Amino acid sequence: MKIHWSAFHRDFTVDEVREYVPTEGGVYLLWVRMKNRKWRCFYLGEADHLEKRLLKHLSGEEENTCIAEQVAEFLCGFEYARVDDPETRKGIVKFLYNRYQPHCCNGDPGGEPIKVNPP
Repeated sequence: MKIHWSAFHRDFTVDEVREYVPTEGGVYLLWVRMKNRKWRCFYLGEADHLEKRLLKHLSGEEENTCIAEQVAEFLCGFEYARVDDPETRKGIVKFLYNRYQPHCCNGDPGGEPIKVNPP
């Protein structure tokens, strides 16, 4: 399945999210810039409302301490793809989880992976 990924946003900030992220459903990846200047996916997810979900990751209400620490201490970026169907989103998340093994996710999301063009 081919999906359209957003441009890579090097600044995971409230202003950047509000300006570029849609309010529709989709999948997203959060990236951290490593000391060697390469980017590594540290979290991925899906949401019915992408903007709202990404803003929550940036808020003081973030429950995942791993995400909160990455965002507070390092340069982080993000990208997303609009995907309307919740079941399709879950399959895409499983595929991307298997590919990137993000360290801030709370375990394998389960389900059947749906292969997509990765960002």
